[in-house]
Amino acid sequence: QAVITACARNKSKLDEVISGFSAQVKHISVEFGEREGIKERCQAIFDLCAGDGFQSVYLYNNHGFGGDVSKLAQDFDDSTEIDDYFFLNLTSFQVLTSVFLKNFPGIPHTCVNISSLCAIVAFPSMSLYCTGKAARLMMYKCLAADNSDVKVLNYSPGPMLTTMTEAYHTDKMKNEETRGKFKKMKEENCWVDTDESAKKMLEIVKDNKFTSGEQIDFYDR
Repeated sequence: QAVITACARNKSKLDEVISGFSAQVKHISVEFGEREGIKERCQAIFDLCAGDGFQSVYLYNNHGFGGDVSKLAQDFDDSTEIDDYFFLNLTSFQVLTSVFLKNFPGIPHTCVNISSLCAIVAFPSMSLYCTGKAARLMMYKCLAADNSDVKVLNYSPGPMLTTMTEAYHTDKMKNEETRGKFKKMKEENCWVDTDESAKKMLEIVKDNKFTSGEQIDFYDR
């Protein structure tokens, strides 16, 4: 029987998500943006499953946020803002991965980074987001190179209508070209269905025919 351990920064949103699950779900609210105690908070996630017997374990890693899209790359001169962004979107991402791999010894581990086209293509007004996604992609490529016994996938789920992308077609998005692209997607309802993309990701993981460390986009298959 599958056991899902779900975690998020926002407890009310997390409760809303898990209410729709039919499988056994354990859940915990975790603040990934605070430096002090980050390793211990990550460990608390996996302590929820201590003692459970598993044949394999999977980490689907998607925490983070989009950053300030009202600025262009040259506008970021506040070191605290930049450090805080990358701690949440990159440092804690790596810590969570490392802690996961140290748990559940002796069974296969699979790590899935929820990636993006922004990891390989620069979008104006999205410099922090693109940089963070590119770093996460390379980090998981290196993870695959360093660990032949760990299966690693970078999955790009396609553009979705989320709380994050809601701001991208408004005046909050500084670059007109980027804003126009997201506005067009909204007007034409070109968003990828979240359930359809999640199902495709799970099928890719289950088939296990991908090269460890590669990036696969929703539209690739």
